[in-house]
Amino acid sequence: MKGICVEPTDKTRQKRSRRSSPSRVKLEDVARAADVSTATASRVLNAPDTVSARTREKVHAAIKQLGWIPHGAAQALATLRTRTVGALIPTLGHQTIAAMLESLQSTLGDSGYTLLLGRPYHHAERTVSQVSKMIQQGVECMIMMGEDHPPELFSMLDEQGIFTVIAYTSGRYGRPNCIGFDNFVEMSKLTQHLIDLGHRDFAVITRPFEGNDRIRQRIEGISYTLSQAGIAVRPQHFVSVPDWTIGSGRKGMRALLETSPRPTAVICANDYLASGALIETRRSGHSVPEEFSIVGFDDVDLAEHLDPPLTTIHIPARTIGEKLGRYVVDYLEGHDVTLPERIDAELIIRGSTAAPRAEI
Repeated sequence: MKGICVEPTDKTRQKRSRRSSPSRVKLEDVARAADVSTATASRVLNAPDTVSARTREKVHAAIKQLGWIPHGAAQALATLRTRTVGALIPTLGHQTIAAMLESLQSTLGDSGYTLLLGRPYHHAERTVSQVSKMIQQGVECMIMMGEDHPPELFSMLDEQGIFTVIAYTSGRYGRPNCIGFDNFVEMSKLTQHLIDLGHRDFAVITRPFEGNDRIRQRIEGISYTLSQAGIAVRPQHFVSVPDWTIGSGRKGMRALLETSPRPTAVICANDYLASGALIETRRSGHSVPEEFSIVGFDDVDLAEHLDPPLTTIHIPARTIGEKLGRYVVDYLEGHDVTLPERIDAELIIRGSTAAPRAEI
């Protein structure tokens, strides 16, 4: 009797696929393919400095051949390390913050670390709960934007022995391990530029800064620098908008255009608000910089492509991300670390600012 050939069903194919998939390969299979002991293969992964270069090459060649992916939990148990860094980031929609994160992730990845992101909430207990879950996931370090976070969050990180680094600020409020620029100093520099042009009637468009020390320091920088020149912002010229978007910038500028007397210089807390203010001014039939000088902060790509291009402060976001990553890696690898010096931003003068028009 002739044999019967049966075509495999989809279910059969799936079962065979699972048996031959890389997830079924074990460390023992890698060791056998590399002609080393299982213990040696394990050392190649968890303590590579204790194994010769030739042996490391053989084991990694076997890993590549078999398509094996080491099990993260097993490695963590073997090394008591997860090689995971957490970051609490308020938004991914802001270009300079996104650029900083890209640079940070790249720097961490070059040293075999993974970046785990979280977002702070307006309610302290939710923020603390989220970071607690990140700690349960095994983060070895937490990077946070700014110093303005709930005291109970810092207490928890200290109690758990989690190394904490503050990004995007210089430690003006006294927190250690701050890497970034001085928001107060840089906004003061921008304000002084307008004073030097001859402006005396100022306005501010900002989002609320509760829980955001970076924005608060910028507003403090404006107020201090103006006060040194004997200038103050009239209450009707200080406009708080709901968020930092272009639409909110337009809304803020509409409010300023209805005031009397009108300001001649408008300082915005970031470039998105400034872009909205500039667009609204032009749409309303007014001129920039002849009637209004408008400035922003961050130097996002849009800034130099506006009409006229926006005067602003350039933030070296990628440099901040790289310095953060190197500092964290050096600490976690047990190297001697020195906190990077404060990073200087740059005043970029473009066409949106000029001397105020003389009264006729």
